[in-house]
Amino acid sequence: MLPSVRRVRPVDYSIMQDPRPAGPPIGRYAEKDFSEFVRDAFGRLFVFSGIAPRRENGAFDDDALRPGEFIVLPGLIYRYSGA
Repeated sequence: MLPSVRRVRPVDYSIMQDPRPAGPPIGRYAEKDFSEFVRDAFGRLFVFSGIAPRRENGAFDDDALRPGEFIVLPGLIYRYSGA
């Protein structure tokens, strides 16, 4: 089994900038509504994928993200849909 390797990039690179809801709310997290889809600043569409895991120190665990996934504050994961 290979040892896990920590990414060297800052977690800021995993946080989506300027996400905009692309549809009606489907739930509420951290006292904020969220939708099934969001669009980023470039107009790309992302679909809700889950809640972002955190490390013991409270920081986001960006190593747990799969390819194409980004964190949307306050702590949701959205995956690139390719649309």
